Amino acid sequence: MCSTDQRPVAATVVDHKIAPRLKDAKDSGDPVRLKAAWKLFWNPANWASLCKFCHDSTKQRMERTGTVPGCNPDGRPVDPGHHWNR
Repeated sequence: MCSTDQRPVAATVVDHKIAPRLKDAKDSGDPVRLKAAWKLFWNPANWASLCKFCHDSTKQRMERTGTVPGCNPDGRPVDPGHHWNR
């Protein structure tokens, strides 16, 4: 997320593109849901490399709010759902 050709940043965390929500699956007590969550957790196609900062801040904020933070060079928000992009 923060690494560019001009400023490479080492990835130190394996992130899940789609959150498996293991805690929710465990709390539900549903064995089918739990199995699906574990399958998603261990699926390499669902993994992405991130630096710890992006994983713990930017990615978490995106998951909580459902928005994409940041602006393009013109100053317009990059989130396609932002009212300026409608």
